[in-house]
Order: sequence, then structure tokens, then C-alpha cells
Amino acid sequence: MKKRKKISSLYIFPILFFIIICFYIYRFFFLNVDTEIIKYGEMEDYFEAKAIVIKNEWTYAFPENAEIIKKANEGERVPFGKKLAEVIKGEKLDEDLKIKISELDARIKEIENSSEKNFFNDDSTRLQESIDEKVEYIKILSSQGNIEKISEVKEQLSSDLNKKSLISGEKSFSGRNLEQLKKEKAQLEELHDNYMDTIVASSPGIVSYNLDGLEQNLNPENIEKFSIEDIKSIINSLNNENNKEDKLSGVKIIDNFAWYICMTVEEKLLKGLEEGKRVLLVFKDYANETIKAKIKYISEPINGEVLVSYEITDNISKYYDIRLADVKVITNQYEGFMVSEKCIVEIENHKGVYIIKEGIVKFVAAEVIATDNGYALIKNIENKEDAIQVSSGTIKVYDEVVKDTDKVKPNQRIL
Repeated sequence: MKKRKKISSLYIFPILFFIIICFYIYRFFFLNVDTEIIKYGEMEDYFEAKAIVIKNEWTYAFPENAEIIKKANEGERVPFGKKLAEVIKGEKLDEDLKIKISELDARIKEIENSSEKNFFNDDSTRLQESIDEKVEYIKILSSQGNIEKISEVKEQLSSDLNKKSLISGEKSFSGRNLEQLKKEKAQLEELHDNYMDTIVASSPGIVSYNLDGLEQNLNPENIEKFSIEDIKSIINSLNNENNKEDKLSGVKIIDNFAWYICMTVEEKLLKGLEEGKRVLLVFKDYANETIKAKIKYISEPINGEVLVSYEITDNISKYYDIRLADVKVITNQYEGFMVSEKCIVEIENHKGVYIIKEGIVKFVAAEVIATDNGYALIKNIENKEDAIQVSSGTIKVYDEVVKDTDKVKPNQRIL
């Protein structure tokens, strides 16, 4: 009879330890599956470019070295006929004229209410004739541009007015009748107006005192006349404009309802786009808000480039003062389930993902909507019987999806 050899316990424990180590190594490399949670997300097709902002603008130039009194604020939206500014021509307007006109107006109202009537004496009449002559002479000198002589005559006029007020009693205006007061007021108002121009809005819109000299050329009517080189040249000139002169040269009204942007881009970026197509714009250096627009014009391609313009259909009045902008053009937007691109697998010519349900790997068919930066946007497939046959269930938010797709297969149990 043969005897069994007993294996020494000295060798049993190392063998068991080795088997356990091998099991954990196998489990780590082959059974430990990397997963992620499905979330709902968005993706978009877009491109970026520098663009020129084009608007309907009505400008009013100020005379050089003129004194300007602003009547409307920068960025203010005004109606038709709104007073924008007063331009004082020549020398600084004598503030005494305004004060005297105001005093005369108050006295006229006082007399009209009290029916007070008084008469001038002979000296007052003589002085009034002298005043009338000087007023007419100042008007002639103003038309001739003889500023030096105007100052001299104005001093004489001021002296006559002062004498006349002393004779008649300036504070109370005693001795003056209503007709004469009205006549004197009219004379002073005419003299005042002769030194001042008033600018009013010829159209409703937004007020700006920042003129860049491009208002006449950069208007919507000229868009289709621009060439690709024209737009590039303007963009380069604006891009290199570092030192702007802070000089009040005029005022303009900007139409805040019809705005356009114009850019040059590679033709391939407009694939699937045509005139009339709706897009979204984002002015990157500003509030980054999304603005609705539509493609207004696409030029013929030259060396793979096209000129494209967009009509903005949203109110963007807060961007009224920009001429050059970095613009993001969003051509399409998508929504769906967001997963890593490595989660996508293909079975029987159907794309989908492995989802772990109750510890078992299930293949769920899905349509890939878009991919970007290592992520994929997917959605459930509907009304495709052949796809449903190889699929188990549907995708939901917070499902656990497998990333190590080469480590698993359908209906495999995960430990």
C-alpha cells in the first residue's frame, strides 16, 4: 500500500497568500470599472471673429473753439425734437443779457397782473433810440465777424442800458409802460439768439458726443458695397487706435432699433448657413449676454474668405458706444445627456452607452448629438425598432455609465 505524502504547512500559507494577491490584482485591473454619473447639459456650434458695429447715425458738428452747453446726457434716449446742445458762437455770451431778460419778463408779468402803466421821459426816449442803433450795429458786425468791434459796441450798449435804468429806476422799472418793456425784452432776446445756435434731434435715438469720423461711411446702406479688404483695413485701423483725442467735436443721434455687425471669416465656418438664418451673438468684452440676430448678407468668397453681416433684432442700447468688438457667433445650440466621449460604444452598428443597473451592465442605444472637448451630448433613440432590439431601457439623468468600456460586456455582473 502506497502512502500519501503530506504537504508541509510551511508551503501552504505562501501559496494561499499568492493566490489572494493574484485575485485582488485581477479584480483591480479587470473587475474594477471606472464610471461616471450622467448629467443634463448643453453644447453649441460657434466661431469667433472681430467685427465692426454699424448703425444709422445722424451727426452735428460743433464749430471749432465754440462754447457748448449740453442739454442732453451721453447715452440718453431722446425723442424727436429734443434739444441736444446750445452752441455759443464767437466770444463768450454776456451773462448780463440773460439776467436782464429774466428781470424784464418778471416785470412784464407784474404789470399785466396789476394793469400798471407809466411813461418814459425825453432822456429815456433818446437813450432807447441809441440802444436800438447799437443793437442793429452789433448784428451787422456779427455777420462780418468783427469780434473786436463787437466788444467795443457792447460796452457802449451796456453803458446806455445802465443810464436808462438809472433814469427810469432799474429795481422797480418805474416809469416804463408795458409796450416798451416788451419791445426791450424782444431786442435783448434777439441779441442773445444772435450769439447762439440750438441743436435739436432730427430723429429719436441715443445721444453720444463720441464721434469717430466713420459715421457717414459705416452705415447700413453701404454694407453690400464693402469689400473684404475694406473691412479688414477698418478693423486694423480701429485695433491700432491707442490714443483717442478727448475732444468735443460734435453730437450724434444713434438709431437704437436697427443695428448691424460686419466681419470677415473663412467660408467653411458658414457651412449650412445662408442669408436669413437666425443666429445668436455674444459681445465677449461686455456683459456676455446672448443677443438675437439674423444673417443679412454673405459676399462671394475670395481666397476662402467671405464678408458676412448680421442684423441685430434685440435692443442693445447699452452697447451704443462700441465700434469694434470681439464677437462669438453661435450657429446651433443643443441639449441632451452629457457623458465623456470615451463612454460611447457601438454594438451591431448602433451607438450607445453601458449603464449599470442593479449591478448588471446594460447596453442602451443612443444618438450622439454633438461632441466637444472630450464630451458627448446624447439622447434616447425613438421609433427605431432595430435599435430597440439591442437596447435595454432608456437613459436617465443620474444613471451610472461605464467609462472603461473595454472591460465589460452586456449583461455582465459588476462585483
